[in-house]
Amino acid sequence: MNRNRSASRNRLIAGQAGISYGGFIFGQAVRFAFNMAVARMLGEESLGVYALALAVMQIVETFGVAGYDAAAVRYVNIYQAEGRKASDAAGLAIRSALFMSLVPALLVMLFSAPLARLFNVGSASLGSAPFGVSASLGGGGGGTLLHFALLSYAVAVPFNVVATVAGHALQGHRDLVPKIVATQLIAPVAMLALTLLLAFADAPGPALLVPYTAASVLSCLWIWRQLRLKTGTGIREVLGAPADRRMKAFAFPLLGVSLVSMIAYWLDILLLGMLGGPVLSGLYQPAARTAGLLRAVLPAFSGIAAPLVAALQAGDESAETGRLYRLVTRWMVLLVTPATVFLMVLPEPVLLLFGPRFSASAPALVLLAAAAFAQAFGGIAGTVLSMVGHGRVTFLNALVALAVQVALSVLLIPLYGTAGAAAASLGAMLLLSALRLLQVSRVLGVSSFSAALWKPAVAGAGTAILLWLCRPWLLGLGPAVSSVSGIAICTAAYFGLTMLFRLEAEDRELILSIMPNRRPQS
Repeated sequence: MNRNRSASRNRLIAGQAGISYGGFIFGQAVRFAFNMAVARMLGEESLGVYALALAVMQIVETFGVAGYDAAAVRYVNIYQAEGRKASDAAGLAIRSALFMSLVPALLVMLFSAPLARLFNVGSASLGSAPFGVSASLGGGGGGTLLHFALLSYAVAVPFNVVATVAGHALQGHRDLVPKIVATQLIAPVAMLALTLLLAFADAPGPALLVPYTAASVLSCLWIWRQLRLKTGTGIREVLGAPADRRMKAFAFPLLGVSLVSMIAYWLDILLLGMLGGPVLSGLYQPAARTAGLLRAVLPAFSGIAAPLVAALQAGDESAETGRLYRLVTRWMVLLVTPATVFLMVLPEPVLLLFGPRFSASAPALVLLAAAAFAQAFGGIAGTVLSMVGHGRVTFLNALVALAVQVALSVLLIPLYGTAGAAAASLGAMLLLSALRLLQVSRVLGVSSFSAALWKPAVAGAGTAILLWLCRPWLLGLGPAVSSVSGIAICTAAYFGLTMLFRLEAEDRELILSIMPNRRPQS
């Protein structure tokens, strides 16, 4: 019976994580293309303006969501168990988050000019932007491109908040696909398509300012329709849902953790803008977002592992929790290792895709790839801590890591520029991962380290050696050919070595369980 339950959980993890991971990878790939288009068609300063404005908006949106995304997932199920209408839970969560988002969005609009000056661009006129942005906006008069970007992007905040909470409400109904489609398909594809269209139409100003907001509105309208059709939640349910203090009490503590995590995620971009201006942020953005591709594995696995860990702890199955913890960690390391090796050995060709000047950020990409690997290895430990009732510890960990990152950034950015920002991120992530791993070991008495981890470690080391030997030849090719060839060599070598060492029986069972018309043998 235990074996059957374990196999069922394995299939659930593989299936749900596969959907989430695939969608997230697609969305990040399209955003990678968007950043490349902005860098090549509008220049690094415009890319820096976009990165700074996006960083501000993501922090504001996190404040607006205020934990009601997780509350929607939880209370949709609680209301169903209590015999109440689940649409009331979804409506209340959306209404609460929408009201929370309006205040910071309006504040950003009111103080967009001082915010622009904070990032060293207050004196830069629109006439200095590439491709005649000033003329296309009718600018001048001391206005800045970042000023206009903040105004435009702030309009999108309520739409993004509603879309986020609505997606989680559907997730509470065991329907993960609409959230993935809205956030990882519709939004990035619309943003890229509009950017290319406006740039080719010789409207570079609107190409930077319009697509983000337009894509946010489009994805919100689509997921709102899905929510109404599948759950019956409409405007009437949002406006008329009765208040529930339990939801507010559950959501608000999560706001602190989410806000600190989001600030830490964008801190390097923000401090580079404050200390060096938008050009430095623009040069750093491709490295940061490329390394961000590696981070897709954490939300993909933690999203489905979290409720499973919570259920196991509720059933007092600590041993099974430890097994699940090691399994998920092993799979995250297995998936992240080849991409980490590729980015650390061949960062230059990837960054040259954005333009010649971006190759200077190669050291930053190496450090950020290492930081993403550290997050993948220790990230699930943070999820486990939260699910076993140590949310305060998770919050304190995040605060400590944020303080360390701020201190290191202020010290290293003036000395080393983009590499200094990346080194600060790596130092903070190593500390955070170490804290999480140690705390899970003490709380559960289990470690994420297992004998099976030697296989991806040795396979990764062998792949790195081979790729390093091929590096001089690969660098002689063009950036695109070099990148594709490097990825092919890295993938073939890594998975060839992994198969040579043979996967664990449990891993083979998991793979077989999700293949069509196949079932693992008992």
